[in-house]
Amino acid sequence: MSEWEDHDLDDEYRANLLDPALLLRMFRYGVVYWPRMVVGVLLAGVSSFLWLLPPLLGGAMIDLVFQAAVDGPGPGRFILNWIHGVVSTFTTESFGQLPASTQIWTFAGLALGIRVLQFAVDWTNGYLLAGLGQRVIYDLRMQVFTHIHGLETAWFHKNPVGRLVTRVANDVGALEDMFSTAFVMIIKDVGMLIGVTIMILILNAQIGLAALGIVPFMVAAALVFRKYSRAAYRRWRVALSRLNAHIAESLSGIRVVQLFTMERRSRRRHDELSRDYKTAWMEQRRAWAVFRPVSTILSAGGTGVVIWFGGAAVLTGFALNQQDPKPSPAEFAALGGITMGTLYTFLAYVEQFFQPIRDLTEKLDVIQSAMTAAERIFTTLDETARIEERPDAVDPGRLRGEVEIRDVRFSYHPEEPVLRGIDVHIRPGSTFAIVGPTGAGKSTIINLLCRLYDVNEGAVLVDGRDIRDYSLRPYRKNVAVVHQDVFLFAGSLLENIRLGDESISRERVAKACRAVRADRFIERLPDGYDNELEEGGKTLSAGERQLLSFARALVVDPAILVLDEATASVDTHTEELIQRAVTTLTTGRTSIVIAHRLSTIRQADRILVVADGRITEQGTHAELIALRGAYHRLYRMQFAESGPDGPKPGD
Repeated sequence: MSEWEDHDLDDEYRANLLDPALLLRMFRYGVVYWPRMVVGVLLAGVSSFLWLLPPLLGGAMIDLVFQAAVDGPGPGRFILNWIHGVVSTFTTESFGQLPASTQIWTFAGLALGIRVLQFAVDWTNGYLLAGLGQRVIYDLRMQVFTHIHGLETAWFHKNPVGRLVTRVANDVGALEDMFSTAFVMIIKDVGMLIGVTIMILILNAQIGLAALGIVPFMVAAALVFRKYSRAAYRRWRVALSRLNAHIAESLSGIRVVQLFTMERRSRRRHDELSRDYKTAWMEQRRAWAVFRPVSTILSAGGTGVVIWFGGAAVLTGFALNQQDPKPSPAEFAALGGITMGTLYTFLAYVEQFFQPIRDLTEKLDVIQSAMTAAERIFTTLDETARIEERPDAVDPGRLRGEVEIRDVRFSYHPEEPVLRGIDVHIRPGSTFAIVGPTGAGKSTIINLLCRLYDVNEGAVLVDGRDIRDYSLRPYRKNVAVVHQDVFLFAGSLLENIRLGDESISRERVAKACRAVRADRFIERLPDGYDNELEEGGKTLSAGERQLLSFARALVVDPAILVLDEATASVDTHTEELIQRAVTTLTTGRTSIVIAHRLSTIRQADRILVVADGRITEQGTHAELIALRGAYHRLYRMQFAESGPDGPKPGD
């Protein structure tokens, strides 16, 4: 296994919880719906009891109808005594006086009635627990989805989209079978095991104990299987997660794949991951291929034990019945004799005894999948990399927009500082620009202002108060950001601008679009504001998507407006449209502009020059030009070929 694979496994399974802890944690979600669970358990018990009756009926029919052993020991006497307890007028003598055909029809009617009742019980239980499973899965899926939304941005850098899709869809779905199918079957199988054990010990303790001697070997085989299948299931799930991650990444970047002719390389990588998935799947299937025959052989061994000892006891019973006078039922049993009906019932019960064991081991397939999925889900839910709100956090209401950054130091990795002591004060309602080379820390300042991360040292204050004192959601409603890379959701253009906030009216959206001149291309669309967009807004140009993101930010009327390279993907004509609206749009709110195009920030109230995580220069455009420092050099480089409209000799 490669170093990368080792790291991936460690990342997937660092929780290392015990099975009982996982089971307890899973079933806490079901306890919320305890009435369904209680009814399900009771119906499973009834179903287990009904499963015990057919072998008794078969053995009783052999004894009573075909051998007329009305007074003999075994299932016939057991059934007649049971019926007599229900219908007091019914006696062994009255049954023996019935014609043979009537006796057969009596047993046939009882068998049919039991099967119909069992079908009704199992159907009702399946329906109840299927509903329980869906409710639990819904709750869990919503909790995982909501929890992931609350994690800090850095966590997503380590977890690709495909892996997270596997968590929310595949892993949560794996628990559905656990609650809707395996849960009821496990209860039923355990009930059958207990019931069959009691019945075979009642019928004949010696033969019953001999048959049960196979159980320790079956348990040992199950424990060995569990050890290897758990590891195989883990590798299989990891392989599935990697495969999903690669598919999501390849499809998201399909344009790059095609433009740079990466199809062959992408196929090779997909082939490699698919082979890993197939190998992992076959590995856990090989474990089953060994375990199933072993369990079948062991159960056949139990049947052989019953035939060996039971057959000898039947022969003893034949010999005892030849005696005159015949022994009493108690003497018959004490001398080691059993009837043919008893042997039939024993064989049926032994098959029923090992059937639940085989079913339980089959359910290990579901249980192992659920355990592995639960491990991954709860590892995600236990992730604490999130922006936490203080207990005494307050709703800031409408902020004025005064921003102060006090000696802020920050790093994404401990050994790689990004900001090295930033001190900035931004007056409310002013336009503040930040420029600098790539990697200087410009976007990091914005990320800290938006509380996508928390500072390592220092503080970010808005309106004189540390932003960590504010409730996160109300605070972020005061800040709107326009990024260079615009993400649009599949849906109508209207919903992409107001982002599901029904309190924002269509008229308010239209006003924001007019302000940024986006209304011109929107009116040309077939359905206008109701026009459906594809995921990512692929049918729109880069400039049109940028205008929509500008309208999206303005429609919420933020106290602080951030433009992070907002005009980088906009053509000159569109940039002019935006620049005309910027003066009006920024009135009454603090505006922070990050830009490489210095033409867009010449009118800013203050410009901050950042390099290597430090402030190197700050002032107005004219003041920075007069300094003839980094800003002046960058300005001259950008306008070196601009001709008569470029910088004048004195600049």
